[in-house]
Amino acid sequence: MDEIARGAGIGKDTLYRRYRCKEDLFVHLLSNLAEEGVPVPALDDPRYALFVFLQDIVRVNRRTDLGAIIAGIVGESARNKRLADGFHQFWSERRSIAAELVREIATETATDEEVELILDHILGPIYYRLLLTGATVDDE
Repeated sequence: MDEIARGAGIGKDTLYRRYRCKEDLFVHLLSNLAEEGVPVPALDDPRYALFVFLQDIVRVNRRTDLGAIIAGIVGESARNKRLADGFHQFWSERRSIAAELVREIATETATDEEVELILDHILGPIYYRLLLTGATVDDE
């Protein structure tokens, strides 16, 4: 927190007025990086919008520091409950963006459980490859 405050040109007490702890600051930073790197596509075709959203996830994880940050948080979350709680909230918010795109594509009768299962099938392999195996993730 000292280094962050110094780099921002503010006092540490100012930083703590906005973020009660380093975990809150870190989750806020993560959210900003994700919103910039993986914005909600403003496209008329929900299938193509979902495709672009997924491409952006891969691109930002492979070509920016976000992938390394996420990998680090995954590991640290096992030891830090406060960080894990903030991280789970972050994922819930990001996942809801993908869920809205899936809902636009899925039939009107798709239940919330079915949408969640679809998201598991779409996002799971991407993050498995990005975070664990390092295998190629391409447009196919």
